[in-house]
Amino acid sequence: MLDWGAFGFQESTGYAGYGPFWTGERSMSTTMVEKGPDIFTALVDRYTNQELWGFNPLQNGYVEIWNEPNIIGINTVIKDGGFPNPANNEQYEYSAEFPNYMWDGTPEQFYEFFANTAIQLKNTFPEIKIGGPGLHNVGLGLPVIDPPASSYKIEIGFEWTENFLSYLSERDVDLDFFSWHLYESDPEEFLTFYDDTQDLLAKYGYESTEQVISEWNTTFANDNASSVLGAAQSNAIWIALQNNAPNLTETIFCRGADGPFVPGGDGFPVQIDANGNNLGPPDFGQYGVGLVTKDGDYKPVAHAFSYWSNMSGRETVSIDQFYSVPTDEKWLYSLAGLQTGSQGRDLNVLISYLSESSDLKEDVVLDVFEVAKSFEMNVDSIVVTAINADFFPPNVIPLSDSGLLTLPADQVVSIQMGDYITGEKLCYEVDEFQSDVGTLDASQSSSWDIVGVDDMGDFDICFSTGRLFFREIPEFNSPTDSDSDNIYSVVVEADSSFEAVRQEISVEIVELTDSLIGGIAIEGNA
Repeated sequence: MLDWGAFGFQESTGYAGYGPFWTGERSMSTTMVEKGPDIFTALVDRYTNQELWGFNPLQNGYVEIWNEPNIIGINTVIKDGGFPNPANNEQYEYSAEFPNYMWDGTPEQFYEFFANTAIQLKNTFPEIKIGGPGLHNVGLGLPVIDPPASSYKIEIGFEWTENFLSYLSERDVDLDFFSWHLYESDPEEFLTFYDDTQDLLAKYGYESTEQVISEWNTTFANDNASSVLGAAQSNAIWIALQNNAPNLTETIFCRGADGPFVPGGDGFPVQIDANGNNLGPPDFGQYGVGLVTKDGDYKPVAHAFSYWSNMSGRETVSIDQFYSVPTDEKWLYSLAGLQTGSQGRDLNVLISYLSESSDLKEDVVLDVFEVAKSFEMNVDSIVVTAINADFFPPNVIPLSDSGLLTLPADQVVSIQMGDYITGEKLCYEVDEFQSDVGTLDASQSSSWDIVGVDDMGDFDICFSTGRLFFREIPEFNSPTDSDSDNIYSVVVEADSSFEAVRQEISVEIVELTDSLIGGIAIEGNA
């Protein structure tokens, strides 16, 4: 997706520039109304130039026009007791520090700019999907504000969106997709937003328009987005949208800027009172909202992302009958996907059980062996892992002899099984004090991941090259493998766009003799 807004141009990675919002002598809105269509056309023309890039980066792509033009109540001065929800437009004004935050003109100017730009882009690039506007959540009339708190922001936000869609409809603008943003920890909130958006689009004749969530994440105050619970919430949201939002074609997880992530830091917008004091949440956490820390450590949600990637292209199947409770409960989120590759068939299952949303007093149990039997999978191939520790890889969860799995609460659980056992084990010998195991190869261009089993926490693998290495330098006299015999077992997966293939690997640590330390020969004394 190509996105343009007040943050400046964002390349297809979607990483916000956090630069000055606008530095032109004329107002941003005036410039965009007059020249916006031509600016966008020149921009998209560059990114579809096959001679320049060697291919068309936007082939079958999306172009999103703008970012949160309707945002209210952030980067604003709150006056006369209006915090946190001003009751009228006399209780807030835009901060002088950020005078052009997102859109500095009237809503009507934005509607005109958007319509003119969308029409010109569609006429010039009919093969590209054109949409927007990256709506801030208040534009959908949500969340509901209970008295005595004011719902003023929500009401005028919803009015903004209705006027926007009415204007586009009157001008017969072809809207390929409608995009919106949400940061919430409850998956049901996302489904409410989706359903209400679908109703709103249908009201103005856009019932066939795709929905795109062009920014989403769980809540991130107090480092929630970097926690095990945050990963479980994100996983549940992702599953809920997969299962219940058929007209949603894209969701873009906002990785943001990472730590320290505090109000006033690194260009993140802040909310202030008339005296310039920060009114934002007191703690946005130390680690930001990204997948990795600034030091490159994987957060729990990064491992969840790896699980999601593994579900791509699979046939969705139901395993509802194998749970001990109904799966339509609002706190149990499950997705199972089946695929066939050169080695055979395999099944992946992703689960989040969110205990905070449940008043259940009993365990939630899944009969994994019955799942395997139903899909004719080999029970010896089953690997169950859970994301249950911050900044550590997933851990293997042992199954009972009966194959019953009691689901851990507020964690991401992955179950993988196949109708085959991985081929002959690949064996390596590695000298102690050496971290590299070797670089794996696949017959197709593939991405690499570690998927099991006993000693997976001891290894890491380069996503793109297949280089397998120990996380900590191994020492023969201090083994960390599961049975402490200096033979480590790990299962890696090569995933192309067509299939995923797994390989079991055994790595034996070889003790260096006293005369060979660090590769330097030392002569002994007679």
